[in-house]
Amino acid sequence: MTTNPATNKTGFSGDLLDNRPRSFIRSVKHQLHLYLEMTPVDPPTLPEALLKLIPIPSWPLASIAVGLALYMGFVGLSYLDGFAADFHLWWHVLIFPVITVYFLLIQPIIRRLMTQAIDTYRSLVSYNDRFKRLETEAYSLNRRREWLVFAFGAIFGWIFMENPLPSTHVSTFLYNYVGEALAFGLSAWHIYAAIVRTRLLSIMHDQVQSLNVFEQSVPYWPIIRWSIGVTVCLMGCLVVSYFFIPDEILFSPTVVSIYAIFTSSVVLIFVFSKVPTSMLTQLRVMRAFILFIIVAIIGTVGYNRLEEWSLAEAFYATIITMTTIGYGDFSPSSMEGRLFTIVLSLFAIGIGGYAVTSVASFVIEGNFHRFIQGKRVDKQIVRLKDHYIVCGSGRMGKQIALELYKTQIPFVVIEQSSIILEELLREMDIPYVQGDATQDEALLLAGVERAKGLVAALSEDKNNVFIVLSARHISSKLHIISRVSQEKNRRKMIKAGANVVISPEEVSGRRMVAEMLNSEVVTLLDEMLRAERQTGQTLRLEELHVNEIKAPSLVELLDAGKLHIYDIGQHSELMVVAIERCQRAKGEDRYIYSPRGSTKLQRGDILIVISTPEQQVKINHEVLSQNIFEIWTSKLLG
Repeated sequence: MTTNPATNKTGFSGDLLDNRPRSFIRSVKHQLHLYLEMTPVDPPTLPEALLKLIPIPSWPLASIAVGLALYMGFVGLSYLDGFAADFHLWWHVLIFPVITVYFLLIQPIIRRLMTQAIDTYRSLVSYNDRFKRLETEAYSLNRRREWLVFAFGAIFGWIFMENPLPSTHVSTFLYNYVGEALAFGLSAWHIYAAIVRTRLLSIMHDQVQSLNVFEQSVPYWPIIRWSIGVTVCLMGCLVVSYFFIPDEILFSPTVVSIYAIFTSSVVLIFVFSKVPTSMLTQLRVMRAFILFIIVAIIGTVGYNRLEEWSLAEAFYATIITMTTIGYGDFSPSSMEGRLFTIVLSLFAIGIGGYAVTSVASFVIEGNFHRFIQGKRVDKQIVRLKDHYIVCGSGRMGKQIALELYKTQIPFVVIEQSSIILEELLREMDIPYVQGDATQDEALLLAGVERAKGLVAALSEDKNNVFIVLSARHISSKLHIISRVSQEKNRRKMIKAGANVVISPEEVSGRRMVAEMLNSEVVTLLDEMLRAERQTGQTLRLEELHVNEIKAPSLVELLDAGKLHIYDIGQHSELMVVAIERCQRAKGEDRYIYSPRGSTKLQRGDILIVISTPEQQVKINHEVLSQNIFEIWTSKLLG
């Protein structure tokens, strides 16, 4: 057997094996170029403008060049002024160049996350001037604010950061101030950019939602993915800096405080993210609390460094400054401390007042109670299955909820108005979602994907159409009943996905005419509707499906063909007024009116009965599990 020198023992050609490493290298280069290269924007952001000054086209190489220039410049100056001969901790000095390079390298990754979120929303709506303006603002930011934030970060680093090198030589002095300015300035810029861009993405989401309601729902996941990605990138800075901080100062008050301030600032990214309407109050309190903690830490560390007070004394002085108490037992003695107090007072008093009023209103206005109650309600909703959802609790929605509550059928109410919701909760203890029922997140919080039926009972047809569209998009098996105010919108409601459309005005008008023209001959249904006001007893026409009987004794009789009307009456005390016979002989009537107690029942029969809500609860729990939803809802709406 002859062998081909161009092949090996495995049968693969040598050229193919030689190309595999090259293909892998090309793939790695492509991925690095995809994630680490920056597409120029006009106008550029502050870091992009600064890196343009370096004549290197590659963003990663230009970023590394900045770190190398900082470090090599220090090394060169240290040899010139004689500091290099006495210095041995070269590893710890790398913290500023490494952090600077890290903050520059993560910018393309963050840009890519933002681009993916913007592209997702752009694909859902036609491009317009407002969206274009938001997109430009997200990419370019505001140059003046960028400089202000960068300067604030640099000043913060100069004041609070312990210099890694003694400022006894020109080289160490320049290295400390330039390195701290770059590291802290870029960190402040990244936090500012992340917060602003998160807010702009939330505005984009709202704009797309308002223009795209008749088509597909607008997802939140692009903003969530953006927030998580940015948070991971920024928190990576803490991991990187950990390896360059000396062990003896790693847990010093200054380092711990800087880590805490940075972490709290990053948390603000989630605070500015898009959230459901029901969480806006909690979000405001969280935002105030985080801002209060950040300012308290800054004040504590500042007094500790400038006035050499203990951490407890510095914290006490900061709190009495923020709350404008000012007992006078602590006052700065140095000029630096007094200037710091002036700056702290200008910001801290406003933030302290904002935090106190936010928490106070949260408790006084009942939001705290609703928050605790909401946690309990959320757990109830999660456990629900095959329940019903009532969208809107106005006059009609309240009656629907009351009927469901009386018959103990599991349901959830979605209502946006806190006032209407409070009135409803005073009458009945029910699970609820405070939010806009036209939004997907409110329906999902109500468990629409697990629900059995839904009633869209809002007053405006357009809102009911939105609800039907959203609910049908989420669950194709959901039984949807919608209210319609204008008859011309009935067909639109059905096209949107409603199974049943009911016009209360039409049904009520028909009944009023019948009442006027036939005052002596009032239908049985009319009498039952008035029975509660006349006798205090609520009567309803209901359907009971024989196929859904669960009581073992009744099932046994049904299988033997010996189940009679009086057997049902013995278990439920119901009055059977008619039987709808689905399986009947040729020529036999579909309905059997006023059946005798000895009438035998067969599978497929549907009993039309008169019952009270209490009797209905009893039969639901002990005998049957049937779908009565559409029947009593249509009667109630009428």
